[in-house]
Amino acid sequence: MKWKLRTLVVLGVLALCAPRTSSAPTVTASMHTFTDSEENRVETYAMQLRQMLREGWSLSLRTALDRVILPPLPGLPGSQENLDAITAASRPVQSVELSKEGYSKMRQEVVGGVTYAPRGQAWRATGSMYTSFESDYTGRQVGVTLARDFNRGNTNLSLGVAHGFDTIAPDVDEGQQATTQDRNTEDLTLLWTQTVTPKTLTQVGFEATWVHGFQSNPYREVYAGGTRVPERHPERRLRQAVFGQVDRYLMSRASVSLRARYYNDDWGVQAGTFDARLHQYVGEHLIVRYRYRYHTQSAASFYRDFYESTNGVDGYVSGDYKLDDFDSNLFGVKFSVPFEGLSVSPWARGLVVDLKYERYFDSQSFAANVLEAGFTWPF
Repeated sequence: MKWKLRTLVVLGVLALCAPRTSSAPTVTASMHTFTDSEENRVETYAMQLRQMLREGWSLSLRTALDRVILPPLPGLPGSQENLDAITAASRPVQSVELSKEGYSKMRQEVVGGVTYAPRGQAWRATGSMYTSFESDYTGRQVGVTLARDFNRGNTNLSLGVAHGFDTIAPDVDEGQQATTQDRNTEDLTLLWTQTVTPKTLTQVGFEATWVHGFQSNPYREVYAGGTRVPERHPERRLRQAVFGQVDRYLMSRASVSLRARYYNDDWGVQAGTFDARLHQYVGEHLIVRYRYRYHTQSAASFYRDFYESTNGVDGYVSGDYKLDDFDSNLFGVKFSVPFEGLSVSPWARGLVVDLKYERYFDSQSFAANVLEAGFTWPF
């Protein structure tokens, strides 16, 4: 609660006391609803404000509220069946009886940033602050990004660093003692953006994250040595990734985006991801986006489908499917209808309505139909 009040106070001071220009703020509201074939649902309501301050300075502020609705658990408390493979949402199990009832939780998020981009200069700096609140989790992060243009603005290099410090305070779980835990992260991101031609944009980047502290799921139990034991993960992890992206404008008002990412960490996980998206205007007021994503990875060194002893591997046990080896495929299509230019009421100008369908399946015999609907509305 103290961090919530501090964050709101800091962002309020930035918004109310900073010198302003005569320009009006830009405010955008959005709402999206996600659901899958397993009856998991996530509702997101967000508002974003952008305000020019004095010359060279700008402020951004975003608030969001997520409502997660999970169906009754299909398996025994602590089993892998109790985790949704798409959302990775989890829940406490206070009793076997309550596990057969639906579960709902709320998540609040506030993100603020101040950018300084002096006129006529090739560099800019951004300071940001993020915080999120749930009944059992508080996330916080502060960061700084420096960026500079070269080659008449056709080349941009940026460096970002961030420090995260989270608090995990689990709800009471069946047979478990609720213990508050901490987790800290240090992030480093390097990004090179290059305009190759007037119709082609490329990006290449590297990111590294050092994680220290509690990294298990406090509600997940693992069957080991013939009994159920709490999940135990190492408290240190170094994560690294290199990634690239090519965006190309095509004829007939279409564009294609190709993305690739290679990841590894010192837990033994190596992963590769390929993502392709095609955007196409159909008429003046319909945008169709087609998507395909393929992901493959190896398992963590301590992950096993079955643990012969409660000690697991080097003292660690895990029931997290994201640490197992698997391949996954995702196909999807998204329809966006921008109301700009239509003969509609003034209140609907700038409104964009979205409808998205995706099909996910992986080598662990899990499959899901994902449906998402929502809108974005500037006012």
